Amino acid sequence: MRMKFGLVFGVVLLNITGCKTLDSVQSLGGSSPSHEQVQAAYSRAEAAYQEAQQAMYLANTESLIDYDRARVQKAQKEWQELEESFADLKAKPFEALDSASFFSSQTVSGEIIELSQEVLALVGGAQAAKNLILSVLEPVRSHFAVLDKFAAKEHFPIRYRKLDETHKKYRAMLVDGKQPEVESELADFNAQLTALEVSAVELYYLGETLSQLRTISASSKAKILPSVVLDASNSSEYAKVYIRNNVRDYEQIEEKVHLAKLQLLRVDNLYQEHIFRKEALKNNKVEAQLLELESHLLALTEKAGLGDLRHLSFAEQLSAVKDKL
Repeated sequence: MRMKFGLVFGVVLLNITGCKTLDSVQSLGGSSPSHEQVQAAYSRAEAAYQEAQQAMYLANTESLIDYDRARVQKAQKEWQELEESFADLKAKPFEALDSASFFSSQTVSGEIIELSQEVLALVGGAQAAKNLILSVLEPVRSHFAVLDKFAAKEHFPIRYRKLDETHKKYRAMLVDGKQPEVESELADFNAQLTALEVSAVELYYLGETLSQLRTISASSKAKILPSVVLDASNSSEYAKVYIRNNVRDYEQIEEKVHLAKLQLLRVDNLYQEHIFRKEALKNNKVEAQLLELESHLLALTEKAGLGDLRHLSFAEQLSAVKDKL
């Protein structure tokens, strides 16, 4: 569609220039134009109108107003005037070479062709602006798609708003033909977008885990199980670093975060075991716990084919099972 529009646009401009001159010459002649001349002028006006109509269809289907509002709105205004003028001519085609108005040296046909030319130029300019925006700002569009996916606007409103405003500024600069100025700033802008993307992805995947870790670190669990809490902290930090270096590798990010969550569960389970044993000591129920653990180990050693090893310590029994496996 774009290539076709470009070729048609060029041909129409050439035709318009020739037609406009011919119409002017015919209108300045002393004798009245022939029927054939009038019909030819009408046909040229009709062809120009149809080309403008195709251009406006392109503007709508390509959503050009989202990229170059000023040009498209001006084209819409010119198109409205063109529609009215051509409707009048269509009703009275024999007036194609009449003067467009009392104060104009332009013919009716010539005026329609000129309006068509203006519409084509405006739509062509808007199309060029869109193509430039899409090509130059493609990485930026990709970043914003990810930011919206992870609700960065809601979670980081100030940072998001500043980046969005800069994005809009760059789009306007490209419409004005300031491509070199935009490209000179893109590296830094993309770095800022990446930083916000990292923050959004980290919050989405790791936010709850980090919050739980902060709570644990400020509790008695950290005093009772310092090395275990440190393992959990290191696991979460590793996930955070991985996100920073591989922000769009979501499958691996999920795996690293899952491992961090398991470490938090480990902290909770060990702490609950500590509380359980502490309460057992208070209630003089240590023997019952020891016998229960001993029975579990006996079942394990017998299943491993080692028989009854209860004469050994718990650590020695587990070591024997490990060696057997």
